[in-house]
Amino acid sequence: MAGLTASAATAAVAHRKELAAAVSRAKAKALLRRVMAAIPFVGIAAVVEFERREYLEWTEQNTGGTFRQYRCEIAALSVEVMDEVLQELPEKVRPSSETVLGLLPDCSEQ
Repeated sequence: MAGLTASAATAAVAHRKELAAAVSRAKAKALLRRVMAAIPFVGIAAVVEFERREYLEWTEQNTGGTFRQYRCEIAALSVEVMDEVLQELPEKVRPSSETVLGLLPDCSEQ
């Protein structure tokens, strides 16, 4: 009986430590997001790094592919969800379709 109680107590302590670690990780992630949002340079640097990693991963799967091809593929995928995302914005701040389409790369010549 004492062995069961001791192992239950040990398991409870381990579980509390795991929960505390998970909460700490979540708080650290939230802090990092706030910092990136609060400091534009850090946010821009993060976006650039994330995009660089995505491009490197794409080039591993598309050997010989160019950055232009990558941009066009991403643009084609983005167009599929763009309308849905834009519709969630209030009409007063929603950019026109022409404005958004003008920002996309010209992929007609490949």
